[in-house]
Amino acid sequence: MEPESSLVPSLDELRALARAQGVEPTDADLEGVLGFLRTVLPSLRELEEATQRDVPPAGMYLPDPEAT
Repeated sequence: MEPESSLVPSLDELRALARAQGVEPTDADLEGVLGFLRTVLPSLRELEEATQRDVPPAGMYLPDPEAT
């Protein structure tokens, strides 16, 4: 697994992303977002790594390979 610091954007990166969307968040807003991302992103990465790549999403229609 990658170090947590590589998973979470920096404060400046978040600020730039927000500005690109026309939003000017305060430092407190950005710190709140960073806290959320520090909690969620490592868990999402772990889930992604645990999920097999050859397993299709649940409910996805897969045609019968014998029918073609």
